[in-house]
Amino acid sequence: MDTKEKSNYTKFIDGESPNFAIWILGISGIIILGILPFLLTRKSFCEKLDFSKTGDIGDTIGGITAPFIGLIGVLLTFLAFWIQFKANKQQTRQFEQQDISYKRERFETKFYDLLKLHRENINEFNIQDNVLGRKCFIYMYSELRFCYCLLFKLYESNYKSGKTKQEMNKEQIFNIAYLTFFFGIGNFSNKAYNELMKYFDDDLINEFHNLLKGWQKAYNKKQKLVIHHENNGICELRIKYQPFEGHVSRLGHYFRHLFQTIKFVIEQDDKIISNKYEYIKTLRAQLSTHEQLLIYYNSLTILGKPWNDKNILKDYKFIKNIPLPYADFYKLPKEVFGEVAQEEERFFEWDEIMERLIKIKG
Repeated sequence: MDTKEKSNYTKFIDGESPNFAIWILGISGIIILGILPFLLTRKSFCEKLDFSKTGDIGDTIGGITAPFIGLIGVLLTFLAFWIQFKANKQQTRQFEQQDISYKRERFETKFYDLLKLHRENINEFNIQDNVLGRKCFIYMYSELRFCYCLLFKLYESNYKSGKTKQEMNKEQIFNIAYLTFFFGIGNFSNKAYNELMKYFDDDLINEFHNLLKGWQKAYNKKQKLVIHHENNGICELRIKYQPFEGHVSRLGHYFRHLFQTIKFVIEQDDKIISNKYEYIKTLRAQLSTHEQLLIYYNSLTILGKPWNDKNILKDYKFIKNIPLPYADFYKLPKEVFGEVAQEEERFFEWDEIMERLIKIKG
């Protein structure tokens, strides 16, 4: 009973139903009109409260029911005000819905404009007029992998021989390799890269650079560079442009725009955009396999740390479509994100594909 009265009261306050007030006034009217005349015209046990001798019963009832007549007027006046109140509430809700719809339309317009800019950015990719558009990511990924394998092998060799005294872990080696790949060496390198390299072993960095410069000078489109390593396996590099000159002018802008687009979606009010994952999934659908690979490895560096600080890759499964055998160096994706996402769903599409394959095999 209490729950029902509370529910009616809430509806009354929200302008949805006047039942609460009607019940109160109705019960009051029944008491005044039906019960009080009967009680007041009966002989009372107390002489001071005995109204049976005050005159005609009609006068008594008339005097008693006069307030009820006034109450009816109050009720009608209340209903008129309540109807207006309800109309105002509905109008307010309508304005709120219109405002939400307007803001959602503005969001979607800007989101799809950003999506269009993303595609235009990729179409403008050009590496030395030899590789254009989305294919650039295939060669850039191979270049990054080669830099890491070469530096890792060089460090192990030098550290074992005592040539390199500074002990380094895989994270440091990977960051050096990535920064070298990103900024480039030689004439195209810049002060930012040189400043970052001051914190690492000079002899190792110099030897690493000299090896890369040697391959730059001997560059040939038909040449294939090969590194054999017991941990990282065979690492090959065959590209159509002079390697190790850096990609900061391409990838810097690419990553910033992509990050800001995702941030734009995430920061929307939940009342306006409740299905943020669906919009980010639409953005993810625009990414090639090698784009997602570079986004993943970028997120593991000091440059791309905000991607994981904001849990973008994890919460929105932004690299879901990576073929796991491709990401075979440094930290493996499953080591970083695990196998299962929310609600027991596989984090990586590759695992789902393998499960289907096992079922087919029987």
